[in-house]
Amino acid sequence: MKLSDSQNYINSRQLVHKLLRFVDFESSNIILEIGPGKGIITDALVRQKKKVIAIEDDQKLFSRLQEKYACVTNLSLIKSDFLKYSTPDEPFIIVSNIPFNITADIVRKITDEQSRLHAAYLIMQEEAATKFLGAPYAHSPLLSHFLNINFEIKKLMEIDKLNYSPSPKYNTAFISIQRRQSPIFNKYTADQFKDFLVYLFKRRKPHIEEALKSLMSNLQIKIILSELHITKDVNIKKIVFTDWVNIFRTFVSHAPEKSKKKIQGCYEELLLEQSQLKKLNRTRKDD
Repeated sequence: MKLSDSQNYINSRQLVHKLLRFVDFESSNIILEIGPGKGIITDALVRQKKKVIAIEDDQKLFSRLQEKYACVTNLSLIKSDFLKYSTPDEPFIIVSNIPFNITADIVRKITDEQSRLHAAYLIMQEEAATKFLGAPYAHSPLLSHFLNINFEIKKLMEIDKLNYSPSPKYNTAFISIQRRQSPIFNKYTADQFKDFLVYLFKRRKPHIEEALKSLMSNLQIKIILSELHITKDVNIKKIVFTDWVNIFRTFVSHAPEKSKKKIQGCYEELLLEQSQLKKLNRTRKDD
């Protein structure tokens, strides 16, 4: 499947106008667009008089865009798979109707430690948007909690299917991923927090009391859950990010060293597993 085969194109300029009212264009001089397609969002972005970089992997669409914007001096068209593209080494924003089939990969790439992303304004499937928002809106995946360390995620508006050609099978939403002025943790503590969460989530103990028992004493668990007004049988995927931060800080302050050693390296192991899974999937596609 080519990237363009999985793309649903916006057909309403009125919608684009509504979406761009949410965008803080003054926060950066560089605007990235991932998968500009036929250019309906690009048309509006180039009017901002900023440097616009549009990355399109489909050759036919790229050729049409080259012809369409031949005289536009503030637009750079790049023929590339965005997942292989090196993002700018200075602050940038993203405004895009991203390919739905690689949403998670795009979000991981633009929010990794090397990225200079200031804010991303993305159209995606509503189900994916809700997962990034996490609890209490949905069962929180680990990625939602990891994102919240450095970014704030907000749902800006829902988008009707009639605004697309072809109409997507799923509802869509417009979200923002805004870099925090100060991250919740420093680098060392953030990695420890990720280890902590990965360890708990991978143990497959769905209830918070059971999940914490291997790391904290019964008394510590009782106190922290009481202070946060969390019942002992709450599913760990329903716990909001701010409560996880408080649970983790209690763990760091009071848990024994043997418990802290238990979680070491869990996040790196997860990354390795994900990398191996991607390689396996690529091999199967090539076969």
